[in-house]
Amino acid sequence: MKVLQICAYAAPYAGNFIKSLCALDAALEKRGIETVYAFPETARTKPWAVDLSDRRTCYFLPLTKARILPKTYGTLQKIFRDNPDIHIAHSHFELYDFPLVMMAPKHTAVFWHLHDAIASISGLKHRVAHKVQYGLFHRRVRLLSVTEKHLDYVVRLGFPKENSELIPNGIDTDSIHLVESEWQNRRYDFLMFGWLYKIKAVDVCAEACKKRSRPVNVAIVGNEDTKRRLSEQFGAVAGLSVINPVNDVNDLLCDTKCFLHISRDEGGQSYALLESLYAGLPVICTNIPSNSFASQFPTVRMIASEDAIGLMSTMDEFLSNGEPTKLDVEATRRIIDENYSISSWVKRIIVAYGLVEGSL
Repeated sequence: MKVLQICAYAAPYAGNFIKSLCALDAALEKRGIETVYAFPETARTKPWAVDLSDRRTCYFLPLTKARILPKTYGTLQKIFRDNPDIHIAHSHFELYDFPLVMMAPKHTAVFWHLHDAIASISGLKHRVAHKVQYGLFHRRVRLLSVTEKHLDYVVRLGFPKENSELIPNGIDTDSIHLVESEWQNRRYDFLMFGWLYKIKAVDVCAEACKKRSRPVNVAIVGNEDTKRRLSEQFGAVAGLSVINPVNDVNDLLCDTKCFLHISRDEGGQSYALLESLYAGLPVICTNIPSNSFASQFPTVRMIASEDAIGLMSTMDEFLSNGEPTKLDVEATRRIIDENYSISSWVKRIIVAYGLVEGSL
């Protein structure tokens, strides 16, 4: 028996997604199940794809106009011809969903995995395509979604709710270090990611900082566009600085007292939020639907979106109260281990596949 993972993923780095697939691969291998992969042609030279191709059978599909190109369908036909024992085909990131359901043999169970914020795409062409796919071509599909927001959207389009399931993403907990540096010696009072200026609400952070009578040290991981837009809208803001991304997020987290996750919108479940929490940092988080799951963590303080005064007040409260208790940090990490780690994700996928112990 084999499982096909077909993924519209061609990022430069493996990230949590490829790490999750590899962990699932290892768990399936223990059950005597081989994994076959398919990625966009643009992924072929990425280091993670080269490494994976050395260990597993990998195919490469068109990226541009993939849904309508004959080559996409021809390659899928070849995949199933080469591997007639593929009994599960799992499509990630939507691009290959429709071609897969058209080409998969009848004996193959098809899974669509909804990662992206497709409900936020407002163009008529996309809305029509979504209505056709999720409203009409779902007969043999099991749908997995990373958030309830995505899931609710496709159900409204006509996808049967009974054939769908919520499976949150998992973070690589082994790569996140518990911050143990002295609280008072940490360089940044607050840290946030802000390369998407409006979506991540960099302007709200800057407005809150300008309202404070005393400056605090706030680091915003961003780019030249972040710097330009901040300067144009606010000029110089005391205590606020834009810093470059780093290869290892632990380098930032260990130098930070509190993480700001104050987005106006989130495409899905935030890796940065979970990683910061697992590192032991308290988090100030907006109460938008995509962040609602964060309210369960004792080290999270929820605030309204786009409320600079509320953010300023919460930042002041945080600076007065100091670091979270050891018990609260342990409770947060335990929730993540049980529900939002790669290992928990793998267990849920195996159950979704129907491959629980004793079922083979």
